[in-house]
Amino acid sequence: MSKKIKDDNGNVYVQKKPFYKRVWFWILAIVVVIAIGGAVGGNKNDNGGTKVDSSKKAAPKYYKMGDTVKVGDVTYTLKSVETTQERNEYADDKPANVIKVVYHVKNNGDDDLPVGTDLNVYDAANNKAKSYPIDGETMDAVAAGKEMDITAGFGLKKLGKVELQFAPLVSVKKAAKFQVDVK
Repeated sequence: MSKKIKDDNGNVYVQKKPFYKRVWFWILAIVVVIAIGGAVGGNKNDNGGTKVDSSKKAAPKYYKMGDTVKVGDVTYTLKSVETTQERNEYADDKPANVIKVVYHVKNNGDDDLPVGTDLNVYDAANNKAKSYPIDGETMDAVAAGKEMDITAGFGLKKLGKVELQFAPLVSVKKAAKFQVDVK
């Protein structure tokens, strides 16, 4: 309880208890200690991280050769993917396999579109393929409202089901994913 004090002039003052002697302070302190203890202590059987259950993984949907897909203001059509014996004597890398990818691009946007850098390729072992210089390779730009065929080369470690992801160089849209079996 609070204590009443009377000064020399007859004024009455109430002297309150310090906050650390009040009931609400101790209830709050106990709740905070329990919350911190639960967060720090946690489950003693916790191994950290989250187990990835690969059996529940949904199979991604892929487009196939010849499909036309729109990503943002750009339309892509995969025309062909084939292995080539062509090797560039000046290339730093000497990949086991080289593929030649031909695709069609239509720019439906208002600005020029850089092409040749809008494709990522992953081999059958999910390794990202590096670009590989081949004859006829296209590194250019497509004007607004125009279209063109693009040729690109990639060095692969392993043949099989190859994933191709098309997206404009500066895009926030999800890439269009194609899958092709290359032998």
